[in-house]
Amino acid sequence: MLKNGHLLGGRYVVEATIARGGMGAVYLVRDRRLGDKAWAAKEVAHYEADEQNFIEEARILTELSHPYIPKVVDYFEPDARGNCYLIMEHVQGRNLHEMLGSSDTLLTLAKAVHYMVELCDVLAYLHERKRPVIFRDLKPSNVMVDEHGHIKLIDFGIARSFKKGQMTDTVALGTVAFASPEQLENKQTDGRSDLYSLGATFYYVLTGGRHYYQSEASFSLLPEGLPGELKELLAKLLAHQPEDRYKSARDVKAALQAITVPDSFVLAKPDESPVPRTIQQADPTVALNPYIARRERQYTVLATQSTPALIIYLIDISGSMGMEMEGERRIDVVRTALLTAIKQMVFRSTKGSRIAGRYRLAILAYSDEVYDMLGGVKSIDEVARTGALPELVPLKFTDTAKAFARAEQILLEELPGMDKCPAPLICHMTDGAHTGEDPEPIARRIMEMAVPDGNVLIENIFITDTVADETLKDAKRWKGYMPNTPLQDEFLRKLRNMSSILPESYRDMVLESSYSLERGTVMLLPGTSTELVGLGLQMSAATPIR
Repeated sequence: MLKNGHLLGGRYVVEATIARGGMGAVYLVRDRRLGDKAWAAKEVAHYEADEQNFIEEARILTELSHPYIPKVVDYFEPDARGNCYLIMEHVQGRNLHEMLGSSDTLLTLAKAVHYMVELCDVLAYLHERKRPVIFRDLKPSNVMVDEHGHIKLIDFGIARSFKKGQMTDTVALGTVAFASPEQLENKQTDGRSDLYSLGATFYYVLTGGRHYYQSEASFSLLPEGLPGELKELLAKLLAHQPEDRYKSARDVKAALQAITVPDSFVLAKPDESPVPRTIQQADPTVALNPYIARRERQYTVLATQSTPALIIYLIDISGSMGMEMEGERRIDVVRTALLTAIKQMVFRSTKGSRIAGRYRLAILAYSDEVYDMLGGVKSIDEVARTGALPELVPLKFTDTAKAFARAEQILLEELPGMDKCPAPLICHMTDGAHTGEDPEPIARRIMEMAVPDGNVLIENIFITDTVADETLKDAKRWKGYMPNTPLQDEFLRKLRNMSSILPESYRDMVLESSYSLERGTVMLLPGTSTELVGLGLQMSAATPIR
């Protein structure tokens, strides 16, 4: 981290910090040789083990010249601390994610289409080069809008030169909500992968920043009155198979420009921020759960490599987990969802080709005994290197109390060193009543443990057929369990007493995934479908990160 006044390369004086991230920061610097001209200095921290990636990014950027790409004018290879620096054009403005999260934004459909047309221009430039450049991380936060209303595509950290005939990328990268299916499946990416991300970004903008694209069902969340031709264009961009998408960015641009867009169509209005980003005040429903001590702005500490998030999974592997659920064994549904959650943590922790240890995991499977699946608490980069998750085999009985007791022991060992870390989370998945000691008193003790960020969180996922007085039909529209929601199952009611109130920072992720959980719900999900089991495990990866 550079301090104001630091002289970089004997030429650039650091004036202010523009942004900070897990892998470094961006500074506003003044050029002493050019009359104090302002530039942006991008710092990539601790790159000594991955110097080649930085040099590749610098090489790509210095070769590019396009009005919608910040010009790179200088770069410095690793210094004594292993930090690298790119000196580039300073863009004054906000990115699309910030604009849509702001209360002073008026975004019309015409403006949104204008931004997408300009993105098509810059993607066409990249893809049509003699050595095509695939951006691979197109998302709202990487699209700046400058003071003149034009876009700038920023952060080429995982861009790559396309190699024809290569079957897979060297590293599978991208932001989960915007990455193409072939990126997540570690297949070869080409220009059509960027077009998918363009579609996912366009979808996010069209919903006013309220929703991320998940599947075809997400189209029901698009604003009413949207021109049908735009929906057709969006569907083609978001096709699962690359061959079903547009062939080029120029084709997308031509299709966009052929659509008549109403001037008065508004996507986001001032003072209508789509998703609250911070907790403004304590919620009155929290008082219904006496085991959570709410604090203002609780659960907002960011997970970084130096302040990682701790997540402890408790997975019930009793005999009934061998029963079928939507054509699969329950245990296999859970294992798939857990692998997906871990994969999401890997992607959220990856920059360049390095995995920063922003998460630390323990996975405890239990029946009448507890089995440590990872051999202790492991960093997410260690988990990623081990490959596949060990098999989960259904056994006989279940003793939930033993599992929570082991989790309590882990927390007693870990919490003394976690003062600056996010509050830990226990994610518990079960499908049956306990047969040993009552787990509730142990869970309550755990929920009273705390770090400055907040009390330890407990989330429960209960695979069951009967959950409440009213049948749950549409998971996307389900509002969640409140502390006083009528529940038919006795063990489900016990699990509610063992569940934390859902923090707003976690609920942001849920809302962005097109679910509808209300403020003040408890962290308890009924595993009545593979979709809800997946949501529960996905929620475990929702710790805010830097």
